[in-house]
This record gives sequence, C-alpha cells and structure tokens, in this order.
Amino acid sequence: MAVLPERYAHSIAALGFPGFRRAFQAGHGSQLGAGDAAFTWTLEGADSATTSPVYFEADGVPVAHWWITTASDSAHFEAAVAPVPGITDTLLVASVRVTVSARAGGVPGAALRLRVLDELDGPHWRPWDAVPAPGAAWSWESGRATRDGRVLGGLSDARAWRVAGGERGERLAAEAPAGATTLECWLADRPLPPTEADRIERRLRHDDHVARTRTLWRDWLARGATFETPDTLVNMAWRAALVTLLQGHERSAGGWVPLGNPFQYRDTWLRDGARVVRALALAGQGELARADALTFTRYQLPSGALVSQPGQLDGTGQALWAFEQAASLPPDPAWARRDLAVAVRGGAWLRAQRARTIELSTKMRVDWPGLLPFGDPRDAELVRGPLVGNDAWAIAGQEALAALAARAGDEPASEAARAEAAAHRAAFGAALERAGHPDVPPSWGEGGRDWGNCYVGFPSRVLAPGDARLAALARRLWARSGLHMVSYGPADSLHTYLGTDLAVWALLADRPADARASLADLLAHSSATLGQAEIFSRSGRGFGGNLPPHGTAAAQLVELLRDLVVMDVRDTLEIAAGADAAWWAGTHLRSAPTRFGTLDLSLSHPAADRFEAKWAGSGAARSAGVPVRVRVPDGFTLVRAVGGAADPADARWVACPATATGVTLFVKEAP
Repeated sequence: MAVLPERYAHSIAALGFPGFRRAFQAGHGSQLGAGDAAFTWTLEGADSATTSPVYFEADGVPVAHWWITTASDSAHFEAAVAPVPGITDTLLVASVRVTVSARAGGVPGAALRLRVLDELDGPHWRPWDAVPAPGAAWSWESGRATRDGRVLGGLSDARAWRVAGGERGERLAAEAPAGATTLECWLADRPLPPTEADRIERRLRHDDHVARTRTLWRDWLARGATFETPDTLVNMAWRAALVTLLQGHERSAGGWVPLGNPFQYRDTWLRDGARVVRALALAGQGELARADALTFTRYQLPSGALVSQPGQLDGTGQALWAFEQAASLPPDPAWARRDLAVAVRGGAWLRAQRARTIELSTKMRVDWPGLLPFGDPRDAELVRGPLVGNDAWAIAGQEALAALAARAGDEPASEAARAEAAAHRAAFGAALERAGHPDVPPSWGEGGRDWGNCYVGFPSRVLAPGDARLAALARRLWARSGLHMVSYGPADSLHTYLGTDLAVWALLADRPADARASLADLLAHSSATLGQAEIFSRSGRGFGGNLPPHGTAAAQLVELLRDLVVMDVRDTLEIAAGADAAWWAGTHLRSAPTRFGTLDLSLSHPAADRFEAKWAGSGAARSAGVPVRVRVPDGFTLVRAVGGAADPADARWVACPATATGVTLFVKEAP
C-alpha cells in the first residue's frame, strides 16, 4: 500500500471505534496512546532515523501503519484497535506488531527500544477522565507496564525484552536486542486491574485482532452507499471521511451521540452534528443518522429552543434541518412523524423571537426588526450581536419543518412553517439591502469573522444561486486565502470545512470548475490518512492543539463528493453536476439515498464522442415521478442526446423524461 503525503507538520491518526469513549492517537512519530500514558518506539544504535507518516490501509480500514528507517535497518509497525471478545464492551485494545529487518539483508543490527511516557510527545489531547500522573513510577511486572497496581499494556513475549533504565520524561523502558525480527505488544485505552489484563492476554492474538478490526470496519462501511470514481485518491477520501464520522460516535442513555472529533471535541455541537446527520444519510448510514437526529431532541429547552452550546442561536434551525434530512434521505414518513412535535415547538420558538423584535420596534429603536435577536456564540463569528448565520439557519429550519410536516401528513403545520419561512426570508432580504454590504456580511451590526454568511447560498439557500452577492462573497473569500478554501481569522489560517458550502453553492450556480477546485485544494491539505484538521497554518502547516480528524470536515467532504455526482436539493434530480470527463469514465453510485428514493447510477465514456448515464432506483427515483437533468461535461458541446433533449434554457444540460432510465450524450469538443 502506498504512503500518501503528509500535508501537516505533524502526522497523527485516530484509532477508535463507534460507541466507545476513547480513541488512540497514533503519531506524531512512532508512538501510540489513548490518554493516560503512551508507548513510543525507537531504533537504537543508529546515527539518524526517519519515521514515516502514519497511514491506513488501501481500502480505508483504520489499521495504522508506519515505518522507522535507519541507514541499515527498518522497522514496520502495524497497530489495530478494536474491542476484544469476552472483555467488557466499554474497552478498546490496541495490538501492535513491529517487524524489524536489515535493509541490505541479513540480521538486523539495531535494537528496538520501547519507552513508556506519561503523555504523548508533541500535539495531543489528554482526556478529561485520564488518571493524573503525579510522578508515580512505572514498573515491569511479568512483562506488563504497571503503575499503582494497574496495567497499561504488556509485551506479548517478555523474554524477548530486557528492562532498561528510564531517561528524562520516561517512566519505563525496555529493549529488544539486535537480531530480533518480530515483536508484539498491547495497550488498553485506560489502565486496568491485573485480572482484566490477564483476560486480555489469554484472548489476544495479533493476527486475530487485526483480522477482527478489518472485519468490523468493513462491515460498518458495507452498510452504506457505494461511491466509486476513476480517481483512487477520491475513493480513499470518501472512505476515510466515513471512518472519521463513524468513530466520532459515543453511546449515551441507550442512543448514539455524534462528536466533534475523536480527541479534543468529544462533545456535541448542533451546528456540527446537523452536518454529520446529513452526511451519514447521504452515505447510506441512515439508521445512525436518524439515531443522531433523535439525540438532538435532548437539547430542547422548555421554551422550545434547541441549544447545545450557550449563546449559539443557530442550533434550533440546525436541529430542525437535521430532523428533515434524517426523514428524507430516503423519504420516511414514519420517522418524520416521530420528531414532528419537537420540531414544531422549535419552529414556534423561532417565530416568537422574530415577533418580539417586531413588537419591540413599535416601542423603541430596534435596528433589525423581523430578524432574530443578538447572540453571543463565543465561537465562529466571535462577535456579540445579531448574526446573519442565525437568521439563515432559522429560515432553513422553518423550510425544513414545512417539508417534515408535509411528509408526516400534517398540512396545517407545514403551511404555517412555510409562511413563516417566507416572512423571515423577506425580512432577511430587506436587511441585506439596508446593510449596504458589497456581498454578505457575517453580522447585521459591525464586525465578526466570516462564518454564518458562508451558509447563505447553501445549505440554507436563502439567496438564489445566481445572486451576485454570493458570487462576490466567494470571490472575496477565495482571493483572501489564495485558494478555493476560506481563511478563518488571519489569512494564513486555512479552514477546511467552512468553504465547502461555497463549493456546493458553486454547483447550484452551475460553476462546477470552482467546486472541483475546492475539492482539489481540500485533498491537497489533508493528512496521510486523508483526515482534515479544522484549522491549520498554511505557512507552518501546524494545527496546534486542534487535532485532526475533524468530524464536520469529514461530513462536508462526503457532501461535496456526492453532490458532484448527484444533487437533489431542488425539485429535480441533477446528475453529473460537477463530474468532469475523467469522472464520467467509470463513476458508480449504488444504494445512494436521495430525496426521491434510493438510486443506483453509473457514468461511462465509451467513445471519444459519447457519454452515457444509466440509473435505476426505488421510489420516485425509479425512473418515474421526478424530473431528471444531466449535465454535459465541461470542455464538450452537445450534438444530440438519446433519451433526453437539450434544455432550452441552458444547452449545457439535458432534460430527461420521467420514464427515462438513462441517456446517451453525443458530443464534440468545445472550441
């Protein structure tokens, strides 16, 4: 398997599993730990050694690999993390195999040194429930790293190692002498009683543990939609994003809880969780998406507002939007009815907030009547005031409530929400005209970092895709970063997911080259495991303590990849909206949920002058009941179409009848 380039200053990877409360961090360098302590390895006796980036397996399964190489020797590390059968279902165990070999053949000349550290070196996050380590000494007891009577991990064959004295920063060390070729050890995600360590050692075999890890992860990944393009890197990125989304889940109160990331963001933000719900639904992980959306009902206050973090008024609209995503990908009237009461109360709260600003404007000066009151998110825009993004999400939430209620069969609730969305949209448009901003500002007052204004084109769709202010916003933000990405704060601080909504807006505005450029820039600024930091320095490539992979970045990557091939946010199924000629040469979607049903799609390029799209599915997507449009790839002009006809309004699109199951595009190269 090839090692992908590491684009960040530090190469780290998350090794967790859905439902567990800890994740192991592999890297930077040759180290592994889950918070309470860490194992780190070096090859001794060489003048210099190089450690490779951490990378996963070719099919995206998070079995971690890395190398240490010297002039004469190399050591390959394989680390697999999974639960162990017969052990408590709240514990993850890492099994590590080190294979040392001489680079020129013969017997390895370097000794492998294993050290036990109280904390990982370099960027890392210590879990809130980690046991403090005030200097208590580690010791080897029967081949186990032990402190205060509890076991962190052990050596599979203690006879192959010799205890060495700890150096500064070390609590324990051991060496496998020169000539040893294969060595194994294990770590638990937290220190254990000796009796539990006994049970692990009786059951744990490295090859079995690796095979179990692969099987468990392949089973999770196989539950969803299949996404394949001719671009291997893109396919790997899709699976890597799903791995990040899946392992970023804990179990709580019998349900699933979506997390910000496996390390420092082990909490729920509605603004992030809503994107996770949609991404999981798009990827065919509908059961988990609906479970996440159900968890959001816990965040409803008696007032009806849904709030996960203090001062963040966008949460109510985001939760309503997430409920509708879960109920519509694919359509599920029963599930729509399940959360409708919570959504209706949330919609009523939003309506009441707007009504109060209108009422107050009759008694005193209110700068922005008909909009939501000010918020203080202490994040994102980093300004206390009336925020554009809060209103954008409120409008999106009301429109989602209208769709959810209609799907559930409650037409009065649907009509009320639709009317409220229209009134709020009108107030938003009037405020935007009054603001006099050249594009879309982050707040209705003064100041604020660009954040919620990035959502106005998508997913809120408050402004039409062709609105000149959206084009100006994208132009300003892309020019500032010098890429098809968005800078957050200083121009050198690149944000990985904030600009993805601009890329999807570009697809809606029929600017596919911009969307593809956004994807290329995102992948060019990813880790060797194709995870993304939330924010990083373009010049120094560092991410500080904000460790990758970030769940929302993964969610937005799934969103963008799927939308390049299939879009369903309007009343038409739009195929190949962003696919270039290379993607047409063998892109496949299978069991892909859409708002019109589940879809199978294939794109092919069988001849220089011909492109073919074929589709089939369930529900309205079964070739009946939904209009279909297929985009001619950039660089080509349509000559004629079999199975459809050029759209009179735009010859770059071919409109297909509701009964069609495919279309053939005969083309010539554009001049």
